[in-house]
Amino acid sequence: MSLKVRATFVMRFFFLAFVVGGASAFLATPLNTSDPDIVNILCPSQMKGETRDHEWLTREAIRRNIRRFFMAHPPRPDFFVPYEATLTELYHAYYGSTSSPTRFIKAVNSIAASNVRADSSAQLRYDPAIQADGESLEELQAMLIARYPQILTSILHDESYSAARALLGTSYHSIQKFYSHSTWIEQGNVGILEGLGIPGSDLGDLAGESDNVCTSCASPQGECSANILLGSGLSTGYYEYEDEVGASFMIPKPPTGGKCSHGGALDLSAYQPAEGGINKDTTSPCFSPHFYLHADAAEMAVQATDHYLTVILEAVGAEKYRRLFDLYFGSALSICIDTTGSMEDDIQAVINQVEQIVSHSTVELYILVPFNDPAVGPVVSTSDPQEFLDAVNALYAHGGGDGPEMFWGGLQMALKETPDYGNIFCFTDADGKDGDLMEGVISLAQQKHVKVTVILSDIFKKDTQADKTKQTRLITSVEEYQRLADSTGGLLISTDKFDVSDIVAIIGEGVETSTVTIESLAEITGNHSVSLPIDDSVLDFEVRITGVISQALLYDITGTSYDLTDKGALEATPGVEVVSHTGTFLAVRFLAPRYGLWKLSVDSAYASAYALAVSATSSLDFLGDFALLDPSPPHPHYRKTEGRPLTNTVYYLEVTLVGHLESEVTNVNMVEFVDKSGTVLREIAYAGDVADQMYIRTEPLPDHPFYVKLSGHVSSGNMFTRMMPVLITPVETSVEVWATLQDLSAKPGDSASAKFVVANYGLESYFNIHGTDDMGFLVKMEPERLYLKNNESLPVTASFQVPLDATHGTVSTVIVTAQSVKQTQSVNSAIAHFVVLPQESDFDIPICELSNSPNCTGFNFNGICNSMQWTAHATLRDTRSGLYRVDAVPEGDSVTVSGFTPGTTADVTVDYTATCCTTQVDIIGVDGVGNVGKCHIDLGILGGLIYDFEVDDVGETWVVLHWNITPSDYPINYYDLSINGVPSQHVTCRDLYCRALVTYVDPCSLQAFNITPVFDFHGTDMAGLSAYTDAVTLDKEPGIPYNGTEIDATETSITISWHPHPDHVLCSYMFEVCYFEVGTDPSAGLCERTADTFYTMQGLGECKAYIADVAALSPSGMQSANLEFYGVTLCDGLPRVGGRGGGADSALRFIPQSTSVALTWPQTDATSFQVCYSEVGRTQDHQVCERTSKTSYAIHGLHPCQAYATEVTSLDPTGKRMHREKSYAVTLCSGMS
Repeated sequence: MSLKVRATFVMRFFFLAFVVGGASAFLATPLNTSDPDIVNILCPSQMKGETRDHEWLTREAIRRNIRRFFMAHPPRPDFFVPYEATLTELYHAYYGSTSSPTRFIKAVNSIAASNVRADSSAQLRYDPAIQADGESLEELQAMLIARYPQILTSILHDESYSAARALLGTSYHSIQKFYSHSTWIEQGNVGILEGLGIPGSDLGDLAGESDNVCTSCASPQGECSANILLGSGLSTGYYEYEDEVGASFMIPKPPTGGKCSHGGALDLSAYQPAEGGINKDTTSPCFSPHFYLHADAAEMAVQATDHYLTVILEAVGAEKYRRLFDLYFGSALSICIDTTGSMEDDIQAVINQVEQIVSHSTVELYILVPFNDPAVGPVVSTSDPQEFLDAVNALYAHGGGDGPEMFWGGLQMALKETPDYGNIFCFTDADGKDGDLMEGVISLAQQKHVKVTVILSDIFKKDTQADKTKQTRLITSVEEYQRLADSTGGLLISTDKFDVSDIVAIIGEGVETSTVTIESLAEITGNHSVSLPIDDSVLDFEVRITGVISQALLYDITGTSYDLTDKGALEATPGVEVVSHTGTFLAVRFLAPRYGLWKLSVDSAYASAYALAVSATSSLDFLGDFALLDPSPPHPHYRKTEGRPLTNTVYYLEVTLVGHLESEVTNVNMVEFVDKSGTVLREIAYAGDVADQMYIRTEPLPDHPFYVKLSGHVSSGNMFTRMMPVLITPVETSVEVWATLQDLSAKPGDSASAKFVVANYGLESYFNIHGTDDMGFLVKMEPERLYLKNNESLPVTASFQVPLDATHGTVSTVIVTAQSVKQTQSVNSAIAHFVVLPQESDFDIPICELSNSPNCTGFNFNGICNSMQWTAHATLRDTRSGLYRVDAVPEGDSVTVSGFTPGTTADVTVDYTATCCTTQVDIIGVDGVGNVGKCHIDLGILGGLIYDFEVDDVGETWVVLHWNITPSDYPINYYDLSINGVPSQHVTCRDLYCRALVTYVDPCSLQAFNITPVFDFHGTDMAGLSAYTDAVTLDKEPGIPYNGTEIDATETSITISWHPHPDHVLCSYMFEVCYFEVGTDPSAGLCERTADTFYTMQGLGECKAYIADVAALSPSGMQSANLEFYGVTLCDGLPRVGGRGGGADSALRFIPQSTSVALTWPQTDATSFQVCYSEVGRTQDHQVCERTSKTSYAIHGLHPCQAYATEVTSLDPTGKRMHREKSYAVTLCSGMS
């Protein structure tokens, strides 16, 4: 089958072969207009402005919401982040520059991906009620309202954030579609429809079946304006297209002549009266008749998405909001441990060390899953370290009997609780007897990007063969554990018995959040060498080698070597930390490494294979997903692959480049697919722009497992490399979810069924179908076995039964796996979420009543507001679902809640106290299905309050500030402006809008501004609440470093120092040192950057001359001219001549020129001196000697950049030798002084 046919067939359930170029919705994803597969779909020459897609809309709305959340919950009083800060910049500003936002970005991307999936799934992409087509607005609102409590209960009750993100993304899709497909904007609305998707709200005046809304455009295709009838009800366009599957979903356009069409090249209804269309999906007239309103539609879609998320935040509260987006500095410590009888010693070892692990790690969530036989669990998931320690200490060995245990069930339970990008550590000494779960569990771990490390003890000593012959279940052992570790980026550590103290550091590192993968290799034998690009964003890196090796040498950029097998030497080396060092496992960390290309050479004289991995602490990383181009109606886009990708298929690698702005990435130029041994299977060059998200067209995927490696360069010119730790295993079968959200939900006591589709692209074969879910709702798969020919597909049905005692909001992760009997590699899984619905619908919001009316009259002004307190007494109740959350926003001076237990239907009282500086308060009650009721307390606007304190403009030494202030009864005397904590100036402004020019500040630096209003309070100054902002002043070109000095030299190194230019020292925040050997190509030299004012050139040749250039760099990368000088390494057996460079260990001094050297020495009793010299490295036959009575001598006729051995002998009147000084000197290189 050709690649084109394969790619088309893969999608045949979801789109027809592409017929005509076009797109008709907010595009789900950005499309590369230069891509050969897309050039015929778009009309790039007609686009008038930037087109925004669903991914961008979702990310932008979340960015705005997160920024507002951070500003409302600042980590420190002076916290400020610019409005336009990116997602990664927001994260770094809040959690620190060394923290990794990868988990956070993955959470955002998963919501965006679920949004995009609404344009991919056959059950969603054609549905007018999902896509806001065919005047289905009532149905759209009903679906959104039905999904709303599912989102909230999955967070509030089950804390199943993966499911919540999936549901949230689907709702976002319809909310955003509303603004590009409806007539809301054409009706003149300038704000969003706040009730869209919110229970208890309606959409207002909708057009009826017989109501006319549109008139015909001048042409069925292209631009159209003024085609909406004034006074018509809210409506959407009809959309008809040729699609076999979509035909059953389409709503035909009524023949009344007054209904609107969607419009665009793919819409057949655009040719029916009223002709034309109304969609605002793109900025191209051939896509969107109302293209000129695209920017308005996009902005409203962002605002509406932002508003919907704010409603969610209000319902779930700040802490669960953080978990929804994985917003926390630490990670999860997740331990999965075998508790059968043979594990007694090992459990005790874990208990003895886990307290040390907890105390030395930054952990936000602790997870413990014991597994036995046949029981698994119970799971402990807590943020309380003491609760976790108590659970660990309560572990004891018991049960078991036969050899294999329920390993995979325990891991499945741990995966449910472990956040994405976490680490799970599994301790066992036995095989797994539930291997039928293996494929699905590995798929789930890969989807969540969770690394699984397996620590095996005594497994080789246990005789389980007799047991295996009696087992009917699939038994897995060391080979499968190794595959699990390889597939997820974890480790397999085998020991006779656990020495947990040796792996405490490994587990501790597993909860760190900034680790990226630079290299990962497995199944290596013999000698192997790899290059390791260490870029400027790397704070430290670690080399791990698993297995028995005979040699491991690491070379830095200068050629200096480190013997990784020599523990003593490593521990004695500054900047090197030995994490673990056993006969089968090495982990060595290098702190503050030199940037550039390092090399690692490992050799093993043993037959067994070994593995190596190199990870680093860095803010630069990437996320990667495979996607197929779907160019068909209704909405062309890149469709993300569910499960494992297919062999020999051309995909698009969706790259999310995390931290590229902060790490100053200048280009991404290569994607490589490499197998476990490091062999490059595919090279894909990339010449596109660097962006947050990029779609890179791949070569056909290999037919065996590989890692994805991404390479490029940072601003220093150094290369960076990152790898996805997940091992990609292409297969020849696919399993897709063919079910609606309604199919995957049920009330307690009810049943449900959902379809999945299995497709075969390999040899015809029987396929075994296996389904599992972590809550046990899945009771049957039909059929359990099916026969598929090549390019054939069939549905399978999963049947669910929800127990009567199930709690609504419970989410069960469903995994359906299909495996070919003939081809073991032809196996794939689909993952879905099943949600338990409330027994009864409840759209009644909780009741909140205030028993008093707070009053701050006379004290509602900045400066005196904190001298008066007010108290509110509120009563909350919900007699249907019961109250599950009670809160007050913002936090007051005192909040007392009485009578509250989750689920109560009784009255709950809240006493809230705050100063009069707090004027807007919500006392909130949330019921069991997420309905929000509240008492809103409004004490008016605080007078004299500064708001919108921002930077207008920035120069090298000046900053323009502006701010607003609310009206006050007390006049402003002046504003007290502090810069970097130091009172600076008084600013006089008595208007409600003020500006100030701040001058004489340092360039190239962060300037922090606090402005405090000072009021006239009955004749005395009264300071009010201050406001904060900051700015980074522009760079000045740094001055040339000066006073370059050689302060030390050996046979293989030269240490130099310099002073930064005295003008604007902050602009010389870093220095670039480039050096090369005289007589060699300067471009082959070595360059490094340093913040120090000294540098050691290492790995040099003996008795060699080197030219060094030192340039200062400003924060933005402006570079000064070079400070040029040269140095020479020592010659074996010769002292160094003293000279202008200093560092002499000889009495001789010299002044070099390019072809001469002037020697001087101290006066002695000698009457004459013999001076001899020769080129270093020449024999004594080439030595030239002359006599002189002076204490100086000029040697002429020399070669530039050459070292010369010199010898001065003191002679008495008879010519007898009295004293001899030996040394060497070096002539200047041409053009130097």
